[in-house]
Amino acid sequence: MNIYLLGIGLPTIILGLISLIIYIIINPEIIDRWSYLLAKFSLWKGGKKERKIISKNLDYKISSVAKRINKESEGILPFGIRIKWKSPKEVSSYVQQDNVIVVLKKKDNSDNNIVEACMAYVPKALLPKSRNIIEKKLLNSIDHYVIKKILNEGNYDSAYNYFMQSILEHKLENDESFSTWFEEIAHIDSIGFFTRILLEEYRKLGNQLFGTSEETNYRYETVEFLKFLRQFYLREPGGKSRLIFLRAKIKIAIVFVASRKTLQEWGIAAHLRRIKSNIDLGVHRIFLFSYADSNFEKNMLDNHEYVQDSEKNKNFNALSQIEKACRHNENLRLLKKQKYHTKDVTGRIRSAKYFVYEAIR
Repeated sequence: MNIYLLGIGLPTIILGLISLIIYIIINPEIIDRWSYLLAKFSLWKGGKKERKIISKNLDYKISSVAKRINKESEGILPFGIRIKWKSPKEVSSYVQQDNVIVVLKKKDNSDNNIVEACMAYVPKALLPKSRNIIEKKLLNSIDHYVIKKILNEGNYDSAYNYFMQSILEHKLENDESFSTWFEEIAHIDSIGFFTRILLEEYRKLGNQLFGTSEETNYRYETVEFLKFLRQFYLREPGGKSRLIFLRAKIKIAIVFVASRKTLQEWGIAAHLRRIKSNIDLGVHRIFLFSYADSNFEKNMLDNHEYVQDSEKNKNFNALSQIEKACRHNENLRLLKKQKYHTKDVTGRIRSAKYFVYEAIR
């Protein structure tokens, strides 16, 4: 038994510990989850324990949701959150290392605590280098939309309702421009373009202009870019859209691999010509999108080769062919690829995939 532990068991334990350490490094918010559970089920009672439970739960949930949102466009929410309890006159927040430190005053209404934490966190954590670049009212709408998203995806049902009824509905009813921006952001998010294109380009613009004398010179462009993306939600099935946005700073093109007619008549050559044309026109980045093709079925056979079940296969054959051709294009560099689910122009939820390329000149 001892020989087994030394010869086989010990290496396995060490390997397990190394795997655990790596997991914690990749997912640091899990420590908050363990701390929350430890505090929640400990026998010790008191106000300090209650505050610890609330703060660790907030730290874990908000950081987890922020991490999921950040995966859609890395860098848009680069900070975690830490809660500190003091007796300030008002809620405050500041950035320390890789976290936003939110200073709260404990209130009996836990929903209020959660909402105040989110409202202090988001304006510090979201697009930290782009805050001076985006049009101010638009930025305010983006902040509130992300707060709503965090509360919803974090399963803060009661706090979500408190936020909607006490804060958001009032702003939607009394601020027309806020309401307009908020609605358009929701539309863009429903087709998967909010984080993946809108906030991604705002982030890149912030990285380019942060700390320069031009920081506030292109706010009109951030508004025009949102309007450009809005059209993709509004378009009818088979309708035409402007697929290129060329302004002073934001220069992107969108290529949809979706038209059966184009693929049947011209193959992928039509899309490759469009990509080349976009590069020649001066775009900085090209977003290549496709919905999954699921028009043929794969039959599932039993041991006697009878059809037991069937399923629709989802593939991206045309997109894969285009991506293969782009690999050999010396004027393109792949920045990112991702698979996700979103709505198409008919409102149906579909599997989608996209590639982001940088134009090299």
